[in-house]
Amino acid sequence: MFNMFRGLGSLKIRSSRFLVACLAMEAALNSPILNPRSTPVAFGNTAKGVAGMHQFQVTRLPTGLDLVSLQSAKVPLVTIVLVVKAGAMTETPDIRGLTHLWEHMFFKGNQRIPTQEGFNKRIRQLGIVYNGDTSPEMVRYYFTLPSAFLDDGLQFMADAISTPLLEQKELERERQVVLDEYDRSAARPGFDFNNLQRVLMYGNQEYRRDPLGLRPIISQATREQLLRIKKEVFVPSNSALVVTGDFDQAKLEAGVKKHFASWQDPPQWKPLVPPAFPKMSQDHQFAMARPLVQNAYVEISFEGPKARTMPQESFEVDVLSHLLALKSGKFYKKFVDSGLIFQGGMGYYTQSQAGEVNLYATTTPDSAQRVATQLVDEIKEWVKPDYFTNEQLEDVRRSLMINHKRQVNQTSEYAKNLAFWWAITGLDYYDKYLDNLKKVGLKEVQGFVTKWLLGTKKMTSILLSPEDAKKSGITDTSIPLVERYLKDYQIPSADSPAGMKKGASL
Repeated sequence: MFNMFRGLGSLKIRSSRFLVACLAMEAALNSPILNPRSTPVAFGNTAKGVAGMHQFQVTRLPTGLDLVSLQSAKVPLVTIVLVVKAGAMTETPDIRGLTHLWEHMFFKGNQRIPTQEGFNKRIRQLGIVYNGDTSPEMVRYYFTLPSAFLDDGLQFMADAISTPLLEQKELERERQVVLDEYDRSAARPGFDFNNLQRVLMYGNQEYRRDPLGLRPIISQATREQLLRIKKEVFVPSNSALVVTGDFDQAKLEAGVKKHFASWQDPPQWKPLVPPAFPKMSQDHQFAMARPLVQNAYVEISFEGPKARTMPQESFEVDVLSHLLALKSGKFYKKFVDSGLIFQGGMGYYTQSQAGEVNLYATTTPDSAQRVATQLVDEIKEWVKPDYFTNEQLEDVRRSLMINHKRQVNQTSEYAKNLAFWWAITGLDYYDKYLDNLKKVGLKEVQGFVTKWLLGTKKMTSILLSPEDAKKSGITDTSIPLVERYLKDYQIPSADSPAGMKKGASL
């Protein structure tokens, strides 16, 4: 996820201290020590009459915009999030990475506040702390400000999304900011590693999982391309406004209807329907050597469930990943307690268009190949009756439930969580998460392992330094793959590992 943090440094000291003090108070109130009763929370749509300490409600506006709101009067702040079902998944090869550039252009001039100086002045006047991020399936713009300025904040957000000027001068300036961000990412040891993993996993559709994009396309981005993106995806029917904090619901709804009424879908607008990702047709494996890498990173990647259309299986993999993380479990004892790896486990990032399950470990370079083999061999142990216990399952359920419930107490952060789930799975998925979690037993976990991991296509990848590769006899087998698939990402540097002395292959 590519984040851009702005605004905090330009705040007046008075505003900054006020917001920092309120956010610190909010975090303190969220502490189980200071607030031992903060955990019990009910979630639900108020139209269903669900009772509880906190609850969000969803209101569909005539324009198609969803208003998601959650009241909490603990501190005099409100957080406003505009979330859009957009990102790499709604791009085509000619505009890859430009949704991220559009994110950078969001907090620029608009018809009401045409200059950047005026825009920054308004931020200071309202005491706003703001940010934005772009991912494969979601774009979020969010800010926190004193609740007394809620109506002004709604107008501020509405103007930014509905009447952006996208001036050429600002575009050129912000384009360079994005290029600098790209260059910083390209300088990291894992840049080629992650790009190659994505290409091998998703084939010719890989660009739809890459929000950063390609440097040549970013460097030539035009205002017309950004206007195309705005017309295709930045529309009310593809968006939600999430508001949490200290506010009156009736005044909130009135303010949203007033300020967002002019933001309309283009005539005959329809949501983009991205093509399905191809399945991995074969196993892939490679080792890559890059400077500055410490130890060795090993990852075994599988295709996983798409949460929006395969919700039950997404709950099952959540439980499985947490079972593997238990220090009382066989996996932890066999791999971590034994000293074979420094850390490791299973990762699953909830997404609607694609799913990946990653079994990973950090280990010594001379153990990397052995760890990769043992991780794969260990999977078949997970379906045996005695690998996981019912007691461990209850521990995982309890931990997941507590974490899920506690999120609501820090509403400035919870607003972003609600925005994520609205865009990725829909709030019904999130609302019923705890109930569905209870339905996952060891039988369901073993069924997931059998269906998604045992005997399925996988990608085995190892990342380590050139020095460690040489000492451990591991060949950089990624060299021809990088030359074939990653030509457009960066110019090969002088210290390219192409001439590294060969050793044993992966």
